[in-house]
Amino acid sequence: MTSTPTDLQPVVGRLSAPGLIRLISEIDDHGPIPRRGFTRSFPDLARHQVRHAVKEARALALIHSTGEHHLTEAGEALSELYDAAARWGRQHQYPAKEGHFTLRVSSTLALLARPEESTSLPSTTRPEAAAGAPTLSGLETVRSALLEWMNDHSRAPMRTAYETAA
Repeated sequence: MTSTPTDLQPVVGRLSAPGLIRLISEIDDHGPIPRRGFTRSFPDLARHQVRHAVKEARALALIHSTGEHHLTEAGEALSELYDAAARWGRQHQYPAKEGHFTLRVSSTLALLARPEESTSLPSTTRPEAAAGAPTLSGLETVRSALLEWMNDHSRAPMRTAYETAA
């Protein structure tokens, strides 16, 4: 599957939601979340943010519920994609030297969907540029993982909430 950065924008827009990243990663790292356990798992998120993340995860067939919320095969694969994106962001100090998992994942995925960024990163975020290494070394691995996930698991229409509302 070949995709341009513009083709990836709807997918990245939907998969980069901070609540969704947190939900998928939380279940992957700590196991199933009981139906009424979201408040304990995400005390820093507003109730509507958690509800939106759960709704998105269900719509994308990333979680299923049998008393507890578990990851589906698509959810497990997405968790691996998130891990790869976070690793790349950490290695390249993107989008900044200090950053948390959710920010690194969403920023790295967003980078894949920006046509103007497809050949280089801003010089302030390229520590390897001074050494003469390719500016986007390793990002193709994340892009390949995203394309593979899309090919294998994206059944739901990949429009963002903004596009759906329009």
